[in-house]
Amino acid sequence: MGRMAGNPWQDAKRKTEYLQARYASVSPCRFYDEILGHIEDEPDFQLCAMYAQAKKGQRMRRYDDVMDMLLDAGARRDAYVYPAAYYHSYALEALMQSTSCLYIDLDHVAAKQLRRLCDADFFGHRPTYLVNSGNGVHLVYVLQEPIQTYDWAKKLLKRIHRALLKVFRQHRFDADLTTGISHAYRIVGSLTKLGQVCRAYCVGAHMTIAALAQSVGVTWARPQKAHPPVTKSVRPAVAPHAKRGFYAYLVEKIADRTQEGHRYTALFALTCVGYKCSMALEAISEDVMHLAAVLGLPQREAKHALEVCDPEKARTVRAATLENWLGWSFDRKTKRNGRTRREHLAKVAADRTAASRRRVWACLREAPMATISELARKLSITRRTAAKYFHEWMDRLLEHVQTQIAASEPVASARTAKAAKTSDAGIAAPASFIASIPAPRGELGSVCAGRTKDNRASAVSSPSDSITSTFLLLCIWLYAKLYPETSTSTSHYGKDEEAWQT
Repeated sequence: MGRMAGNPWQDAKRKTEYLQARYASVSPCRFYDEILGHIEDEPDFQLCAMYAQAKKGQRMRRYDDVMDMLLDAGARRDAYVYPAAYYHSYALEALMQSTSCLYIDLDHVAAKQLRRLCDADFFGHRPTYLVNSGNGVHLVYVLQEPIQTYDWAKKLLKRIHRALLKVFRQHRFDADLTTGISHAYRIVGSLTKLGQVCRAYCVGAHMTIAALAQSVGVTWARPQKAHPPVTKSVRPAVAPHAKRGFYAYLVEKIADRTQEGHRYTALFALTCVGYKCSMALEAISEDVMHLAAVLGLPQREAKHALEVCDPEKARTVRAATLENWLGWSFDRKTKRNGRTRREHLAKVAADRTAASRRRVWACLREAPMATISELARKLSITRRTAAKYFHEWMDRLLEHVQTQIAASEPVASARTAKAAKTSDAGIAAPASFIASIPAPRGELGSVCAGRTKDNRASAVSSPSDSITSTFLLLCIWLYAKLYPETSTSTSHYGKDEEAWQT
């Protein structure tokens, strides 16, 4: 790859004379109107310029208008510009949003080499503009439409850019492989390193990105995701459908609530909801275009939101995903019947407790002698829960027995009344205490049914029941301790009590 020999200033002058004689010169305003005009039309983007010899912290400049940039760079030799739009105006490849041209930087191009390049018609890759940058030249391929630099588009642009560089390197031109699709180039209208004016010349026509890619053997198409082979038939899930009223609600709230940074995704979310509601594409498109105008979003981005939305996938989008795209949450109505959240949770806990209590008590009615462990196994609950409601059941049963004793107590005899008057506790003993005590096995079921039964008969019918006998003896001992004056062998129970004791 050759280097310029002789006087560099004279060689640069011959290059300028040759280009002016062969091609029409283009003004800097027209040149940048075609490659940076799409950035000036967008209020969210600025032109990113760099001054290499400026003080640290002042090298990067941002402009809203091309004329301001040209006025600042007109007398400088270190002025460069990034010919692309970047998010937040940071010139990084990862933040590149769109571009309308592709630059090829050829270094150390002498007048003789430039003549050979032009006579060969750029080896079948004629650019739209040729910029004489002083030491070398820039070949600028201007596209008919700006392209959005998505991740897949950046990969294809890199392949096209590198393929063009290799074409010129094969013909012994110093094509700089270190430059990428995000690179700063000398501003047309500023000065070169030799002090000459950097000029642009019209060489060819605008082209489509597909034609430019085809010229270097690259297919410009978005790659399709690989789908794994399906080994068995899968029943398709029923996609949920939204209500038309929700779509109308979304159209109204997007115009009021959507903030900057969520405008594009909000329109994409509206498109998804439109497909979920089975609405016609014409109606969705009309609403999206109207909201784009209200939100100040370019029409091309609104069209893109309509095009990239997949109708099948849109039907399965969740509410949380839609809220993330919208940047705000839906208005949800609570179903608590006017209760607060704390009151509602307390009611739910109370209902759950009542349901568990009913289950345990129903099981105890069917099996009165069931233990806590048996209840836990039968109802599939913890022993702690079973014990809680078992003890509640026993407490209520004891209260019921005491109520029965008080209701069945006969009129006290004179002796009992006299003993009650002299009693320190002030509580009269029942006329027949033993007869009122229910047997654990025989009376437990009858208590639940509201019936009473003679314990003495049950005791006679089942003399072998050791549990019943122990329980009754315990009651006799307790009665004797409470009422010693009525516990003698000559009490008023008479022969019935002696027979019962036997």
